[in-house]
Amino acid sequence: MSGPSVTVDEAKIEANARAIVGLCAEHGIETVGVCKVVCGMPAVAKAMIRGGVVGIGESRLENVQRLRAGGIVAPIALLRIPPLSAAADIVASVDASLNSEMSVLRALSRAAEERGVAHKVVLMVDLGDLREGFWPDDLMDAVRETMELPGIKFQGIGANLACYGGVIPTEKNMNELADWACRIEDGLGVRVETVSGGNSSALPLVAAGKMPGRINQLRIGEAILLGRETIRRQPWPGTAQDAFALTAEIIELKRKPSVPIGETGQDAFGGKPVFADKGEIMRAILNVGREDADVGGLVPRDANVTILGASSDHLIADVTACRPPLSLGDELTFDLSYAALLAVMTSAYVEKRLVTDARTVRDARVLFAGKSRLFADASQWQDAARWGCDPEFADEPESAAWLDWLREGGRMVVAGKKARAAELCASTAAAGLPLGMIWIGPELDFPFALLGVGPEAVAEECRVSPEHLVFLGLRNANEEKAELVRRFRIETYTMEDVDVLGIRETVRRALRRAAAGSCGILVRFDPTVADRGRDGLTDRECHLAMETVAASDLLRVLDVSGREPVGERDVRRWRRFMLSALGKRILAVSNGTATKRNHGGNGGTEPGTAH
Repeated sequence: MSGPSVTVDEAKIEANARAIVGLCAEHGIETVGVCKVVCGMPAVAKAMIRGGVVGIGESRLENVQRLRAGGIVAPIALLRIPPLSAAADIVASVDASLNSEMSVLRALSRAAEERGVAHKVVLMVDLGDLREGFWPDDLMDAVRETMELPGIKFQGIGANLACYGGVIPTEKNMNELADWACRIEDGLGVRVETVSGGNSSALPLVAAGKMPGRINQLRIGEAILLGRETIRRQPWPGTAQDAFALTAEIIELKRKPSVPIGETGQDAFGGKPVFADKGEIMRAILNVGREDADVGGLVPRDANVTILGASSDHLIADVTACRPPLSLGDELTFDLSYAALLAVMTSAYVEKRLVTDARTVRDARVLFAGKSRLFADASQWQDAARWGCDPEFADEPESAAWLDWLREGGRMVVAGKKARAAELCASTAAAGLPLGMIWIGPELDFPFALLGVGPEAVAEECRVSPEHLVFLGLRNANEEKAELVRRFRIETYTMEDVDVLGIRETVRRALRRAAAGSCGILVRFDPTVADRGRDGLTDRECHLAMETVAASDLLRVLDVSGREPVGERDVRRWRRFMLSALGKRILAVSNGTATKRNHGGNGGTEPGTAH
């Protein structure tokens, strides 16, 4: 390791999110996961989403782009007040934004109209913390004007406390926010869908049962990521405080005096250091400094280590009491404050490493099911282990077998002459494992019996929810089936829509619709949609669509059944599409681990892929 690294434990973040989401849900409050402190790290956002957050809050468009590129399809809200100059980028990048300036809202309106979308806005109210927000006396006029802006959907109001001014959320100021929601509804006749009561500092009020019932959303970052409330920075019950850890290497280890020798002045940062005379001590210099971290927010996990100070590149520590004695090249591990976490995640010099354990690779198993030429040569799939898959094969598994497989966290690829999509969806729905479905193909050959239509309509408990169904790549549909699409309000993207939006954005929207409230995604892929761009998709567009699906981590079943490839050339093309959906990458994943001795580490947990 040439520099310091920070390890990120996804499983602990997921568990923390689940604890916070559970508490809030008991009080009718939804949780937005805030991951701005980790610079939009997709793995962290995905862990929050698995833990139950309804969306992600971010402060920088660069982070939003990183999240989208990393497969995040959940709603993303911009928490930082939008700059006037970035209105078009904001409308194109996020689903909603927090606002406090009418001129910006007008610019967002113009940008949304040009793009043909409805951009959601929450108007912030300043309740005394003196950060962002309309002053309460101006709020009604702001809401009234916002409601008249085309392309803008007024979603609600919010407040931010315990940030700039340190004002604590109380029953009084939260009731004030709730009262403004009621006044808006009574005075303007508009429903205030969201009343966003703040951040992690509001959790003690929630836990005490004193949060007004009208508050229905919190934006939570630190309590999920570091397991602490933000008024007194106390550990929050049921959460872990060690999801992140900074590790640095000892690059010098010598016994030296504890007080500098000679006349002293200012240090490199303009301060006047003070030293306690402890005689000679064993001093370790580590390869992390103020350019990498907020040194005041580092807490050694080894209680025998004392931080003495830091320069821009080095951290100096007293390790005299460490037992057994340390050696050059050993590593020390530190817990992080919020400020320290922000610094290490922002620093380009600190390597970011995801912790790998059984929980974060639980979806590695893939069952290739069905009698198909695509599976005839199993050796073609054996290199899947290089990019995170553990393949198994079965000719024709029964419904009970594939349900058990999916319940246990595995994924499936289904192929063969017999169409299996309807059977799969009906079985998973009846078993309480409803899957969202993205139906990719040129023809509208969807079995509408799954929606309860016609003489072969399936039982109600086996039906697919039209809210979780998306058609993509459509070129042909007769009027009867088109009417059913309109009747059930099924989200549909024709080739014209793909041309306008681009395939990545189209798939992202489809994933978001299909995933909401489901237990994952079934993608039914008809490879004939790829006709090399004559009327349908190009091969590269198909690969990009499948790669976007893979990046989302939502795929449970990939179904190419109902058709068989004509020749060996089709076999190779179709197989490559399927591999892209399963996450195949050009460069194989490496899981090499460090062998150095680590003091105050994470108990042997191995860091995995660098991100």
